[in-house]
Amino acid sequence: MASSGSRLRLHAFSTASALAVGGAALLAVLVYANSLANGFAYDDVWIIQHRDLVHGFGRLPELLTTDYWPDRFGSGLFRPLTLLTFAIDWWLWGGDPFGFHLVNILLHAAVAAVLTALLLRLFPWWAALAGGAVFAVHPVHTEAVANVVGRAELLTAFFMISACLIYFARLGREDRLGRARTAAIAVLYVLAMLSKELGVVLPALLLVLDVPKLARGDAGQLRAYARSRAPLILTLAAVLLTYLGARWLVLGAPVESVPDRVFIPDASIATRFFTMTRVWPRYFHLLFFPTELSADYSPAVILPASQLTMTGVLGIGLVALTVLLAVLGFRRRPEFSMAVAWAAIALLPVSNLVFVAEIVLAERTLYVPSVAVSIIASLAAVASRPQLRSWIVAGLALWVAGGSFVTVRRNPVWKNTDTVFQDMLEHHPESVRVLWWLGDRHLQRGDWEGAKERYYRSLEIWPYQGQYLAELAVHLTDHGELAEAEPIAEQAVAMVPNYLDIHILLGVIRLQRNDAAGVLAAAERARELIGEDALIHRLRADAYEQLGEFDSAASAAEEFIRLKGADTTWQDWLRLARLHAAAGDTDAALRALAASEETSSADRAALDSLRALLGPSP
Repeated sequence: MASSGSRLRLHAFSTASALAVGGAALLAVLVYANSLANGFAYDDVWIIQHRDLVHGFGRLPELLTTDYWPDRFGSGLFRPLTLLTFAIDWWLWGGDPFGFHLVNILLHAAVAAVLTALLLRLFPWWAALAGGAVFAVHPVHTEAVANVVGRAELLTAFFMISACLIYFARLGREDRLGRARTAAIAVLYVLAMLSKELGVVLPALLLVLDVPKLARGDAGQLRAYARSRAPLILTLAAVLLTYLGARWLVLGAPVESVPDRVFIPDASIATRFFTMTRVWPRYFHLLFFPTELSADYSPAVILPASQLTMTGVLGIGLVALTVLLAVLGFRRRPEFSMAVAWAAIALLPVSNLVFVAEIVLAERTLYVPSVAVSIIASLAAVASRPQLRSWIVAGLALWVAGGSFVTVRRNPVWKNTDTVFQDMLEHHPESVRVLWWLGDRHLQRGDWEGAKERYYRSLEIWPYQGQYLAELAVHLTDHGELAEAEPIAEQAVAMVPNYLDIHILLGVIRLQRNDAAGVLAAAERARELIGEDALIHRLRADAYEQLGEFDSAASAAEEFIRLKGADTTWQDWLRLARLHAAAGDTDAALRALAASEETSSADRAALDSLRALLGPSP
């Protein structure tokens, strides 16, 4: 039986541990509390605010089997669990962003808590609290917490770190996992991947936790170690294959690159490598000295590089030095080696070295990698010499205080889309997105020439923006500048050939320019690339009508109605009747007219007018 003294020490340790976990969670809530005043900003607008799919549970099966972004964007991302949480929030809060932000803050607090609990497996409670506090207030997390769609990062981190806690807690007592814990980790693996694709790296992160054990020789022979981990790894491999199969069914491909616009002109491995070497110094800056943050790092904030630059040399040097320190310290400071390996693995999916990712750099993607900073902070507090320890702890406390200040000031940047762009304008006026936003602001004020100037400046800096090209073509068309609009729309089609709306836009512009042959060419090209669609045949009908080929126009209009199906309106039938009448086919015109009359909302005067021209039914 344990003595009363040992029971007292155990009780004290448990109380201190609970205080460390609770303290980190409370700190996370306090520094992000002012984000409750934020609304929907930036990507929130498209993914949540203007997307009926997540406005409740009316389309639940579709919500769980669709692309994360709306169809018009075609992101190739599969995050049904994240979308489901948005639907739950909409149902609970009625679309009030306050509730969405509250959930994000609570999730961040939960992540800080489980991370601190994980650190307690490696360090004393006070060192674990230091690491947890660094994570709780880290300014680089503001995009993930204060912007609602950052929830994908929060959910994935919570499930991954919880799985790590289960894995590491068990291995602290014996070197094998039971079936129950293996199953729990497998479930958390599924939830992590369904929240965000980053979850796929969880098995590697679990093995990273063994670095201290391996470094100190506690794992025994390598073969025995491999046998002890094999059941878990095989289980997770089966889970991963099932997940990839689900992605294949939903998205049409188990693994898919989603090229960032930076790599549109050249996605070669050389360009990606040299470009990312320019990003690596920013990783170090954002993780350790986050004094300057940005919502966007697109051109010209970061431009592609086809050869090594001075910034790239710095990036390679920093990475090489870090790896060297991790190798040299493997035996003496294995926790540092573990932290470096954690960061490298967590960054791998967005490194653009294996697959072309959707971004070159986004602060939200540093949420999970920043766990490495917390490990290093805890290690610094413990491993320092006794005479330096008080200075190290004081330095960490100062970092936490400064980080809290920066975070609290940063949170309101994500209040709405305008505040995001105003901040970007202040810090990165060279951004093509900022220039485009300024163009939109001029357009809203009725200053078309000012808007046009900024649109063109944006495209001069970076002409590889299919969406922006299409928007400019629309604006030019609206202002009657068709000759300018057509080549812009042609560029947009070449840039993003799989978007139907852009093909239709090009066809409409040509139709207004009385270029019926060009319209038919655009329609045929759309059919080749995208397949049959009602709007394509509507465009064909307009072109044939403009050419005076009414038989062909009527055939195209019939295809339009067939593909439109139950959504066909009385106006569609009436137009078909007029085309048949113009082609001299009175019987077909009367049949179409009769179909139009069956629609309860039909305009009887318009129908009677055409019927009078056609004469009585045979």
